Amino acid sequence: MVNLSGQSIFPKGLSILVPIAVAGMALMSIVGMQLYAPGGLKGSGMNSNPTEKISATAAQQAQQQETARLKLLKLLPALGYNNLLADWTFLSFLQYFGDDPAREKTNYELLDDYFEVIVTHDPRWVEMYNFLSTSVSFYQARPDLTVQLIERGLQSLSPAKNSKAWLVWRTKGIDELLLLGDSQASAKSHEMAAQWAEHTPDQDFSPRLREFAETLKQNPDHLLIRIQTWLMVYSTTQDKLVRKRAIQELLELGVKIKTQDNGELTFIIPPETSKKQNKKK
Repeated sequence: MVNLSGQSIFPKGLSILVPIAVAGMALMSIVGMQLYAPGGLKGSGMNSNPTEKISATAAQQAQQQETARLKLLKLLPALGYNNLLADWTFLSFLQYFGDDPAREKTNYELLDDYFEVIVTHDPRWVEMYNFLSTSVSFYQARPDLTVQLIERGLQSLSPAKNSKAWLVWRTKGIDELLLLGDSQASAKSHEMAAQWAEHTPDQDFSPRLREFAETLKQNPDHLLIRIQTWLMVYSTTQDKLVRKRAIQELLELGVKIKTQDNGELTFIIPPETSKKQNKKK
C-alpha cells in the first residue's frame, strides 16, 4: 500500500511536466483581472457585474453577440497588430470565463472560439496553451478541440522560436493520455516534447519525457502511469472542477482516498497495481 499526500507526491521540479494542472490554478487566480479589461465587461457584451443575477434571455443574447464578434475576429486582418489582438481576446476570455451567473445560463460554449482567435493571431504565445488545455478540455469538456487547436499552433512553433515550446507538446500529450485515452498519440507527443526540450535550459527533462513515451509505447494501458499523472494534476492545481475530475478518475483506477483531520486527502495506491505493471514488463 502506498500513501501519498496531495501536497507532496512527486520529486521537486517534476510538476513542470504537467502544465495542464498549472493552468487550472492560474485560471482561478486571474479571473479577478476581468474588470480591468479595456472598456470593462460591457466592452465584450458580457454582464458588467458578475455577482448580479442575469436572466436566461439576456445571457443568451450576450452569448449570440459574443459569438458574432469572435467570428469576425477570426477573419479580421490584424494589420501587424496580431499580438495586441490576441492579448485583447485573452482579456475578453477572462471576462467570459469569470462571469459565473451568465455561464450558469449558457455554459462555456465559446471557450474554443476565444482560443481559436488567439491561436490564429499569436500561435507562438506558449503560455496561452496552458489556459487552452484547462478551459476547453475541462470546462467545455472538449479535449478533442484542445488537441486540434494545439496542432494548429504547433505549425508555427519551434524550440528556436521559443525554448519553452516543448511544453505545448507535453500539454497535448497529457490531454491525449488522460482525456482522449490515446496512449500511442500521447507517446508521440512526449517524444516530440523530449526532442524540443533538447539544447534548451530545460534539457534535463528530455530523458524523462523519452522514458515516459517509451513506457507508453511498450504498455499503452499502463495503470500506474495514469494514476501518477492524475495525482500530479490534482496536486498542482486548486481548481475545483479539475480536482473533482482527478479524484473521480483516481477512484475509477482503484486508488483509495482518505480525508485527514486537517481536511487534506491521502491517496492510497494498492500494492497490486505496481505488481501487475512489473509483470507486464
